Amino acid sequence: MRAKLAVRRVNGKIVIGLYRPETHDVVDTSACAVHPEPVNEVIQFVREAMERLDIAPYDEVQDRGQLRYLDIRYSLWQKQMVLTLVTRHMHFPQARDLVFHLERKFPFISGIVQNIHDKPGNVIWGDRFHPLRGRDTLLERIGPFRIIVPVYAFSQVNPPVARRIYETALEWANITSQEIVLDLYCGIGPISLYLASKAQLVIGIDDNEGAVNTAKQNARRNGYHNCRFFAGDAATKLREITTSLPQIAVAVINPPRKGLSPEAFSALLDANIGRMIYISCEPTTLARDLDCFTQEGYVVKKVQPFDMFPQTDQVETVALLERTSNLHSSQIAREETAPS
Repeated sequence: MRAKLAVRRVNGKIVIGLYRPETHDVVDTSACAVHPEPVNEVIQFVREAMERLDIAPYDEVQDRGQLRYLDIRYSLWQKQMVLTLVTRHMHFPQARDLVFHLERKFPFISGIVQNIHDKPGNVIWGDRFHPLRGRDTLLERIGPFRIIVPVYAFSQVNPPVARRIYETALEWANITSQEIVLDLYCGIGPISLYLASKAQLVIGIDDNEGAVNTAKQNARRNGYHNCRFFAGDAATKLREITTSLPQIAVAVINPPRKGLSPEAFSALLDANIGRMIYISCEPTTLARDLDCFTQEGYVVKKVQPFDMFPQTDQVETVALLERTSNLHSSQIAREETAPS
């Protein structure tokens, strides 16, 4: 599982937790019922250690302070944790003492990493990662697969629910052993592994080069040699690949919260894919993109929400689309206007 937590000072006290909806007010989550207890223990310890070691929480109004965020990755399978400390500066004089006390108190912490984010704003990650102790990856089990999870790549917060989503995507994709399948925005590759268990070939595309390299490792670790992963812009890579491959039969699309870009949408239409599984964490952009697909000859056959974030209004949604015509409207328009 994963927890991304802001570190701030509220009414004179250090608070580590989540933003209250539609505000930047941080609510303490050090006793959150949905966290594994080791996660809550580490949060509480870091908060107390900050007071003892005089580590200043970040003040986003004044753009000062030291510790901005905690990113916690916890393997429900191995019961181990990698903790990332997001700091305002590379210089972190209390790091040695903090790391020492964390390792001594919590033997399940297998790695501690510093991320340096020296720009104003509420984006969590900076560009630089600096290992402080141990590993910068975890090993998690999702269904039958062992997944390497690095600190710099996206991972789902709730692995048991993620497993149900991936199993649903595989079932709805209805793949045969002769079909080529696209995993667009593949990340570190868990969906690709599910698809590879049925498909002839899986093509994974993601713009995070580190995540793509990890996806390749995950495929090898799990014994799948029918996966090919490419790093780059979704639309550009998809167009390059479709010029050299036979027909893609099924696409699984798992875009970021902003949904599909116009370029990626157009590239998917031009690929003329018969079935698509769209996985979304944002209902608004999901509705927008599904509407666009239906205007281009696709029909939404099924929609299933999943409670990825218990006790919140956030859901993940899986939708199945099937093409009802061989050409979408933009293709028809181009053909009608092409010179004879």
